[in-house]
Amino acid sequence: MKRNLVLIRHTKASQGDFSLDDFERPLKKDRIDDAKNMANKLSGLGLHPDLIICSPALRTKQTAEHFCDKLKYDYSRIQFERSLYESSEAEIMEAVHSTDAEVRTLTIIAHNPSLTYFANIFLSSKIEQIPTTGVVWMEFDNSDWKILPSTPAKLKYFLTPKTI
Repeated sequence: MKRNLVLIRHTKASQGDFSLDDFERPLKKDRIDDAKNMANKLSGLGLHPDLIICSPALRTKQTAEHFCDKLKYDYSRIQFERSLYESSEAEIMEAVHSTDAEVRTLTIIAHNPSLTYFANIFLSSKIEQIPTTGVVWMEFDNSDWKILPSTPAKLKYFLTPKTI
C-alpha cells in the first residue's frame, strides 16, 4: 500500500525585529507568494493530504494557512506538534510513527535543518538543504507509518520556489 509523505519547510520568515521571540516571527511579506505558488503547484500535482502535522511556530502556522487554502484542507484539522519546533530527525520520525494507518498522505510543515536531515535518512541522492517553502515528496510502499531508515522510499518530487 502506497504512503505519501510530503515535507514542507516553512516560507521565509521576517528578520530584524529583535523584539520578537524566534517562535513568534511572521512570514516575510514579500515571500508569501512563494507559499501560494508552491501550494498551487502541489494542488496541480494532485496532493490531497489526509493529515497535516505542523510546528506551532507562527511562521509554520502562516505557511500552513496558505497551503490549506489552495489544497482545500480544513485548517482546524491540522495537528500542531510542539516537538516539531527546534526538532531533531528523531522527533519528526516520532510524529510520523504516531500517525494512524488510515492516513495515506501525510504532510509535515516544519523547520530546517531537521527536515533535511530527516528526508536524507531515506534518499539515496542526498539533498544539501531544503530551502524555505521547499518540498520533498516521498512515496513508501508500507502498510502503516512505522517506517524505518531501511524502508525503501521513492522521491516523487523535490520542489523549490525557484524550480516551479
